Amino acid sequence: MSERKTRSNATVEDQESAILSAAATEFAAVGARRANMDEVAAAAGVSRSTLYRRFPNKESLLVAVAAEAYERGMIRLEAAVAGIPPREAVVEAFATGADMVSTDPLLSRMVLEDYEIRNVTASVNTLFIEMVTDRVARTLRHAGATMPEDRLHQAVELHVRLVISFLENPVSDPARTTPEYVRDLAATYLAPMIY
Repeated sequence: MSERKTRSNATVEDQESAILSAAATEFAAVGARRANMDEVAAAAGVSRSTLYRRFPNKESLLVAVAAEAYERGMIRLEAAVAGIPPREAVVEAFATGADMVSTDPLLSRMVLEDYEIRNVTASVNTLFIEMVTDRVARTLRHAGATMPEDRLHQAVELHVRLVISFLENPVSDPARTTPEYVRDLAATYLAPMIY
């Protein structure tokens, strides 16, 4: 007589959270191509069938992990700029973003190292640009930006596209990737666009 597997009492939300956490760790450690769905299921404490019921393939799991990383990043950026004027908020957001990409293993893998991840996330790039632009524009408006809405949106979209360009084609000089350099670049060229 074989033993039946004990059923988990975890809620769907708990299971999805465990899966996303395990997947983030796996993607950060080995990248998208080498990530193993069986390893993710085991680390999350769920069966393969549960994993595939929630995320039918590796790409859907990767998009969900990227969306969660985006949300965490936006929350951190919004917290970093809370209570400071719009131009200073631009500078602080750029410095905080540079720090996140250089210190968070998942973000570093997603943004700087893993072309497989970038290829998948590029498929949602236009939507990503619109979402980030809208959210940053609202944050800057809340910080006190008084410029007309269309101008604020245009300036922020330029900032977002510039960030994407730098991330997709990183500079080779390490001195130009430090938080100090990023902060100076943002203060000199980007912050003056916001009023």
